[in-house]
Amino acid sequence: MVKWEEEFKKYVVRKMKKVLGFEIQTSEISKLVVNTDVDLTLLTIPELATVYAFAIMREDFEYAKVVATEFEVRNCDVKIEMDDVSKTGAINVYLKPNTAVAFIDVKMKLLPDGMMIDWEKQNF
Repeated sequence: MVKWEEEFKKYVVRKMKKVLGFEIQTSEISKLVVNTDVDLTLLTIPELATVYAFAIMREDFEYAKVVATEFEVRNCDVKIEMDDVSKTGAINVYLKPNTAVAFIDVKMKLLPDGMMIDWEKQNF
């Protein structure tokens, strides 16, 4: 399983310094809780894509299926596209019938033990 929590802490530290102007250490963050147990019908498609990415990252495939079902209700196709050479990937959401261009994509890193959101390439 990917150890995404530590990478997420590093991202939060960098973001805090950029936005708030002061620096903290990752060791000062004891726990990050990302609650994705929300009413999916209230989320925008980009928010839903992020919840889906977190489910994949946590390897919670049952919840990922629930999110995928919500995409189907909204007439969207979701595809995970990977490039083994560059070790990158993306979760792409397409609005039907226009499946030629992704409506939203979540940038991912491919690691030996799973997938993780590429915090630097993804705009949150």
